[in-house]
Amino acid sequence: MRAITIFSTLRSITLGFIRIIPKAKLNRTSKEDINIDRDQLLAEVKENGFSSTFNISSKRVNRIIEYNNQVNYKGIDGKGSFNIDYNNPQRPSTELWYTNPNAEECDAIKELVYNEDILHIAKEYLGKEPTIKDVRTWWSFPQDKKEYNHLYGYHYDIDSYKFLKMFVYITDVDENGGPHAIISKTHLAKDMYEKKNRRLTDEMADNKYEKDRFFVMKGKRGTCFFEDTFSYHKGTIPCYPRLILQLEFSI
Repeated sequence: MRAITIFSTLRSITLGFIRIIPKAKLNRTSKEDINIDRDQLLAEVKENGFSSTFNISSKRVNRIIEYNNQVNYKGIDGKGSFNIDYNNPQRPSTELWYTNPNAEECDAIKELVYNEDILHIAKEYLGKEPTIKDVRTWWSFPQDKKEYNHLYGYHYDIDSYKFLKMFVYITDVDENGGPHAIISKTHLAKDMYEKKNRRLTDEMADNKYEKDRFFVMKGKRGTCFFEDTFSYHKGTIPCYPRLILQLEFSI
């Protein structure tokens, strides 16, 4: 059992409305659109805290891009209302991150949320029927200075008692595109050092973990992966704007 405090439980209640998944909404997205070995991906998440990458179709990505261009984003501070054009993304304020927490209204995204194979992985990992905790898209922009920013540092989430996320790159993400980084096997029970240090600098992480436990998730747009973000992870600083979709399932 994870050593998650009462505070984290209360925190999960305040983070948003959790939706029960109606059986009627389950669907099997075309195997030509998303073709996964769900048992393999599940085994990888259980062992390492994250899965290998897989892909959704370019057609689905294009539908998500079309949706992106029609909606507005708020800064991470919850302020503002900004349209960010996919083909010419401009940072609209001093904030580095912008989010749309209502992404499930996009049919192309909703079909992923209720995909039978994706829900199977979530259910088997969580140990019971999952609920939908969060569905959102994020824009991340380069910061003006290269100095250390703790918001880009390694950390682990305590969103709920147990949870699983699926990330989808909507822009190409190479080594300069803000790839997601993770330290494998840190989703397991935390030692005292880890309990005391929810955030780690790169130096702290390098001193504690072997080099072969560090992974960076790169890929073309449409690249997906599952992750238990109770693992230490971070979004690296992008040199150009990055758009990512996040689906979160919890119990």
